[in-house]
Amino acid sequence: MASLVETARGLLHGWRSRPAADWLLTAVALGGHGLLVALTGRGDILGVPGREQRLTIYTTGATVVALVGSFVTAAIAQYVSATGRRMRVLRTAPHLASQFRRNWVSILSATLFISGVCLLATALDTTEADPGGVHWAVEGVLILGAARAYRLLWLFNSVIQATDRDLADSPQPTTQHPSSSALG
Repeated sequence: MASLVETARGLLHGWRSRPAADWLLTAVALGGHGLLVALTGRGDILGVPGREQRLTIYTTGATVVALVGSFVTAAIAQYVSATGRRMRVLRTAPHLASQFRRNWVSILSATLFISGVCLLATALDTTEADPGGVHWAVEGVLILGAARAYRLLWLFNSVIQATDRDLADSPQPTTQHPSSSALG
């Protein structure tokens, strides 16, 4: 059991340091789902609804991803403005710094890409049955978005933990209470 946990931790650590792995994860998940739909004729989540409902899904996807993009910029601002020993290590240690930058850039670029694909799908999905398969492209970017959302949560949590630890380590200012004679 312990070796399984260690293996899982190793895989997770390897995945975190390689944002490009999200594309492989997306391809495997989308390909597996496409194969399942082709073999069974069922389970085409975005292909079953009519065009109007698909368009609503596309625009909602673009909106949600744009909102997440604003959280990404807030998280980056927190990362950049945080000070302290641990944050300095995160930003300057060669391996950690490049890993964090790659992750931030991959998340931010994915939000732009996902929003763009969702909005483009509203223009390209023109028939009731979507014979061109535009909904598969949207499903793919939504899977990519789920992987990048987990990556964002991991990064944001890492920054919060480092910032909190730095704050806990910093000397606390002593507060001086006014004496009762000064008040009265």
